[in-house]
Amino acid sequence: MSDETHGDEPAPWAMQLVLHMRKQDAPSRTELCEAAARAVVGLLTAPDAAAGGLWLDALTTWAKDGRIRKHARRARGATWDAVQELPGVTATVGRAQVRAFPPCPVDVVPAPIRKLQLSGSEPDELGAVDPSTFPVGSVIVHISAAPALSLGKAAAAAAHAAQLALASMPDERREAWRALGYPVSVVHPDVAGWAQAQTEADVTVHDGGFTEVAPNTVTSVARWH
Repeated sequence: MSDETHGDEPAPWAMQLVLHMRKQDAPSRTELCEAAARAVVGLLTAPDAAAGGLWLDALTTWAKDGRIRKHARRARGATWDAVQELPGVTATVGRAQVRAFPPCPVDVVPAPIRKLQLSGSEPDELGAVDPSTFPVGSVIVHISAAPALSLGKAAAAAAHAAQLALASMPDERREAWRALGYPVSVVHPDVAGWAQAQTEADVTVHDGGFTEVAPNTVTSVARWH
């Protein structure tokens, strides 16, 4: 199962994210987006992603064209348990859990991940947006208000923004973020708040346009100051 076609060209690479969509004590959209961002940052900073690590070649191949595709899938129950057996990093934020996996070509995604749905019901609750509740030192990610994004797209966009922040921030700020455990706070603003967030952003995510939105659409932004 894939959400893009590639004809006779080599299959593109993507990082797979799996969101734990449990029915009881269901997580909010904001919690899931924050967990997706932290899972990706956790994978990118894991020992296996460093020089000589098992994931370095895959990460290098995936990122070499700058497109950093991510596909967010959904699991619960036994299907969630099954993907925990695959190499990756799971992040927990509040009620949410998301696992990120080393990138691979989209035509060789491991079967326990490949069979999972890319879309489904949308959480009703956005989650807390009061800046006074954000953990000290958070990277603040805003998700597009226009166009509105599905949960999977929003989770991938939050993870994109956190990844760009990790790569772009000064070394001293990056080390401080690491020491705090890489906290990420996600905001789903209204249209006016989204316009303002774009003017204050340190990094901006321009979507490749492979699914859901037009190419070069701004889907998320992040700041750390």
